Amino acid sequence: MSYNPYALAFPAVEFDLRSDDFDNGGALPTACYNTDAGANRSPALAWSGLPDGTRSLVITAFDADAPIPGGLWHWVVKDVPAAAGSIKGGAGGGTDLPAGALALTNDLGQAAYSGVRPPPGTGTHRLFVCATALSVDRLEMPDGASLAMLNILMIPHTIGRAVIVGTSDAPA
Repeated sequence: MSYNPYALAFPAVEFDLRSDDFDNGGALPTACYNTDAGANRSPALAWSGLPDGTRSLVITAFDADAPIPGGLWHWVVKDVPAAAGSIKGGAGGGTDLPAGALALTNDLGQAAYSGVRPPPGTGTHRLFVCATALSVDRLEMPDGASLAMLNILMIPHTIGRAVIVGTSDAPA
């Protein structure tokens, strides 16, 4: 599949998002896989050039090529202070997230990063890692809100977006 989940997203100013763990469009390191060889480790992220008025970010990691309808959300963190400038590799949903940041429950039922693990025979998958710059310190969400609701609630507060893509390969 060549679906780009951000092609129709609410328009926003672009800024810089990068990772010391992988190049945009390049392979994710084995450590980011949830396999016997992997470490289920979230990638390190850093951002710069945020639009004026940015107060917080939402970080997401989405596998658009997962062989299920709608893809698979591997990681969602909200209320990341814009001034933090980065998230350490391996922070996932634990205590190494910037102060005030909150990991939300992903599609695998974990309030943390769930590493990639493409099913056999499904080829190369793209993990879209996105940082969305918001004009609020905290994105208020009702208890039990879905990840779709998160995306809807971000719309009126979105002022910037940066996306990098890491690839992962399924065993043959």
